[in-house]
Amino acid sequence: MKFYLGLVLMVGLAFAAQAHATNLLVNGSFQSGNFNGWTLGTTSNGTAGVGLPIVTNWPLGGMNAAKYEVGEVNFDGTYQGATISQTFTTGGGFANLSVTWFAQATGSTNTNGGRFELILDGTVLASHDVGPLFAIQSRNGVLSDGLFVSPGQHTFEVDILRPFTSFQNSTPFQYITGAVADAPGTVPEPSSLLLLVTGVAGAAGIVRRRMQ
Repeated sequence: MKFYLGLVLMVGLAFAAQAHATNLLVNGSFQSGNFNGWTLGTTSNGTAGVGLPIVTNWPLGGMNAAKYEVGEVNFDGTYQGATISQTFTTGGGFANLSVTWFAQATGSTNTNGGRFELILDGTVLASHDVGPLFAIQSRNGVLSDGLFVSPGQHTFEVDILRPFTSFQNSTPFQYITGAVADAPGTVPEPSSLLLLVTGVAGAAGIVRRRMQ
């Protein structure tokens, strides 16, 4: 009886190891030097900036970042700009989502630093409006939230928006990095789980025979 209880425990531990929470986003800090894994977009009247986004150095050092100079294409006073998103698959459970942001003025008169939004499946989880920046002032922070997610696919998204038009090298720059969707991994398919159980049972059988 103890042997079979041990076998059940071994299977449970193996299953739990596959479902352990980890960052399910690919290239979350743009460490590949490009946007592999990400989908880039803009809002209806928005722009990411001339020639942007690009992957560059994080202004505070130590990693890469995506660089923007967002704003409206035609001024209408609404928040417009760029979007960046990635779909991930989870087995369900508690998830921690976060992204690190940085905004820097260029010394122009159009100094609104913009608004950063952390979004999951179309719902804004956290946001920060930078507000006015002066001279070459900069501000930075982290958007984060924790919540339970259902098994399956989910879309992690960051929106970078401003209520003014964008002028090349004359309006504030925005940067993001360190995107994380820390959630349980995928639940094994039935066939995979069967192979897992068979393997554990086989290993346990060998151990049992040796003990006898």
